Amino acid sequence: MQRAAVGGPMRDIMRELSLRVMEAEYYRCHYEDAVPREHKVQSFTQSTLSLSRETGSWSESRGRGNAEKARALFVFGDSYADTGNKHPYNPEHHTGFKQPLSYNYVSLICAGDILGLPVPIAYELLISHDCKAIAKKIRQGVNFAVGGSGIFEDYGFKTIEQQVKQFKKLIGGNQGFDSHKLSRSVVLISVAGNDYLAFLASRNGSIEGLKDLAKPVVSGTIDAVKQLYKGGLRNFAVSNIGPFGCAPKIDKTSCHSNYGEISALHTKLLREGVEILKSDLKELSIIISDLMSAVNHIFASPAPQFGFVDLFVPCCAAKGRVDMCGEVDQVGRALYEVCTNVDEKFYWDAGHPTQRGWHAIMWVYGNGAKEENKTISFIEGAPNVIDWVESLGFVAYNISTMFSPK
Repeated sequence: MQRAAVGGPMRDIMRELSLRVMEAEYYRCHYEDAVPREHKVQSFTQSTLSLSRETGSWSESRGRGNAEKARALFVFGDSYADTGNKHPYNPEHHTGFKQPLSYNYVSLICAGDILGLPVPIAYELLISHDCKAIAKKIRQGVNFAVGGSGIFEDYGFKTIEQQVKQFKKLIGGNQGFDSHKLSRSVVLISVAGNDYLAFLASRNGSIEGLKDLAKPVVSGTIDAVKQLYKGGLRNFAVSNIGPFGCAPKIDKTSCHSNYGEISALHTKLLREGVEILKSDLKELSIIISDLMSAVNHIFASPAPQFGFVDLFVPCCAAKGRVDMCGEVDQVGRALYEVCTNVDEKFYWDAGHPTQRGWHAIMWVYGNGAKEENKTISFIEGAPNVIDWVESLGFVAYNISTMFSPK
């Protein structure tokens, strides 16, 4: 889907050409060595955060009856899920500050850890002419998400629709992904609100006409699920939009009430679309991770419970005429300031949670919240994300030990 771009960066022509060469290589390869087998994975980020399954920091796995391990994890969406497609890098060798939205690496670590899988490799890191090496890298999933993405081409990055096409080209001719393996895989889709933010930016913050975007944005999200279902996938976790009225880029003192209506409308339409999918598509299992409600709950909780201070002030704040954390001037001087208490910050920059912020969100997804002697779920379609994974017949790892509210 296309709409007028809003001040986005120019496409990287060389990268696009490299990706096309890579896709041609996939058609040449037959992946006879791609049969999944158990292997240990310990990335730089996982070991740094002490989240590796080999460290013994895990609760026991849970499963029902003859539970099996999920076969693969596929990820689509925006910066809330991107681990290397916007700014490709190798996390084992990269030492610079400007990593590819790496503060969101934690959300994918947590998702993979619940399933007992490593973080799926970013699509743009797959450029290679070694068929066997490629097959090995993708056999437990791929991340297609790109920071700045949405349903429309607002910022010039791959849309969700284009990411789905990448999946079909990549997996379609791969002998390591038969219909059974695809049906026993899990899909994460994040559409956190870039289309709305781009609309606001193009109109200097005016919300007039913003609600008209909800229907096509939700429709595009639902269509992505349909297309991936046609490609053989059956198990989906789709994120609701984030509470962008609470993001520091909107207001650094409180949640801006002007965006409540659009958030409510998006949520309503997404619920209705998911219910139609459930009735129309056999063997589909789909949940909505209610990101907006999860963040609102964390923000509304007494400050000591989650340990965050100055909720609306980011750790990394841009200064001068730039609005992005990590920018430098012509002589390399930093145009940002980084806090010294990142573990007490919910937001890393103007719109993305810190690692600890993501830990809190994932904890809420996995445990819910107690209010007036009842448990509130932030997963629509299941009591919590752990129970959903178990309902699929998969082994689920309890990650609650990674983060515990006070």
